[in-house]
Amino acid sequence: MSKRLFEDFEPVSEAAWKQKIQMDLKGADYNDTLITKTAAGIDIKPIYHSDSAPQLDIPARSTDSWYISQKIYAGNAAAANKKAKDILARGSEGVLFVIPSNDIDPAVLLADLPEHGIQIHPQFMDLDYVKKVHALNPKAYVHLDIIHQLASDGNWFSSGKSDHKNYADFITSFHGFFSQFTVNTSLYQNAGATITQELGYYAAHLNEYLNHYCDTSKEHDEVVYNAFKERGDEEVHTERSRSAKADKRINIDTAIGSNYFMEVAKYRAYRLITKAVGDIYGLDLGCYITASPSLRNKSLLDYNVNLLRTTTECMSAVLGGADTVYNLPYDAFFNKENEFGDRIARNQLRILKDEAYLGKINNAADGSYYIDTLTKQLTEKALELFKIIENAGGFVQSLFDSTIQRKIKESAAQELSDIAAQKKILVGVNKYPNGDLPLQKEYELFPFVKANPRKTLISPIVPSRIAESIEKAQMS
Repeated sequence: MSKRLFEDFEPVSEAAWKQKIQMDLKGADYNDTLITKTAAGIDIKPIYHSDSAPQLDIPARSTDSWYISQKIYAGNAAAANKKAKDILARGSEGVLFVIPSNDIDPAVLLADLPEHGIQIHPQFMDLDYVKKVHALNPKAYVHLDIIHQLASDGNWFSSGKSDHKNYADFITSFHGFFSQFTVNTSLYQNAGATITQELGYYAAHLNEYLNHYCDTSKEHDEVVYNAFKERGDEEVHTERSRSAKADKRINIDTAIGSNYFMEVAKYRAYRLITKAVGDIYGLDLGCYITASPSLRNKSLLDYNVNLLRTTTECMSAVLGGADTVYNLPYDAFFNKENEFGDRIARNQLRILKDEAYLGKINNAADGSYYIDTLTKQLTEKALELFKIIENAGGFVQSLFDSTIQRKIKESAAQELSDIAAQKKILVGVNKYPNGDLPLQKEYELFPFVKANPRKTLISPIVPSRIAESIEKAQMS
């Protein structure tokens, strides 16, 4: 093909494209006809052009170096260890242990596992337990987020004062990437928050930690600040032991939504927001993003479609620059952990990495005027929301005022309304239902939100699936 092929074509400006579109509309209103409004507060245009595309300086993150992980509920240390060895031999590059209590023996759980690729999510606050984990594997990622505990449960692990003291000790007691701040935003997405809200709450959630622990104007914060600021000269943990230098790092645990291009932009925006919030404190912050598909749009109805949803969701997270992706089995919310569901979920990621070449392509989203514009708009809107929350007293105060809970409920209610009116389509649920896959009378796991009345400090944020009301109606 001749390199001169396109020299005969004059470049077309954005203004010329818009003029042509207006002519073809033959009097129809451009905004009413071609502009799509979204729940995130961003209008989608019919064209994006280099004339108006933003120039973004997104912190470097190569999308060809993401890792496949698998989540394991470690209710039994020996069984979880055996399962980890099995899945690491069958395609997973890491494991993520969810540990329900400090009765789980870390020596048994981590026995004969590799140093790299191990992530730990303890559902309790116990520094002695964490020290045992660190002694066994100093390169494990331990994800602790006391604000997520408050938001999801309605109570702190112990008390606000005690949790903050323990968290400060956690950050300062260990070296390397073992103990970094973790911000878990999956709760917000799974409860119905828009992407703008998710990112804005992330900024406010992160700032809550940095303001509490890294504000050098507060004498008691100097130790944490200095310990955190000194980080970054250690070898970066990766499943392939690549040697690299790293910034001070924030662990971000996320849920992937269904809006493909918007989700790609969301993960790029996470890095811009992390840097922007870090700049406030003179910290050169980087982040390590762990992503998994949301439960929000999964359904018991035509449940095989969940496979399609998780595939595209994982793909958007990879292209957006997530570091570790663990897939959600199609039946995770109605069946107990099982070999078939786990294997299919793991193989979906292997296909994306090995056969779709998403393990070899480098930053495929770069140069997309559409995605760059979405990234910029999401970042700006999230930071605007962050400022509103800070002016109201900060994220934790907004939780105690129930502002965050109310806003998420409003967004979730609007999404349910759109589902009912078929403005939002869930294939197999409110459109093209599959009569050959009727609902079962009983499931291994209870698939709906459970009421858990108890005394709490705040109203907890409760995850829920948007198909639940339709499923319940068909069961009755």
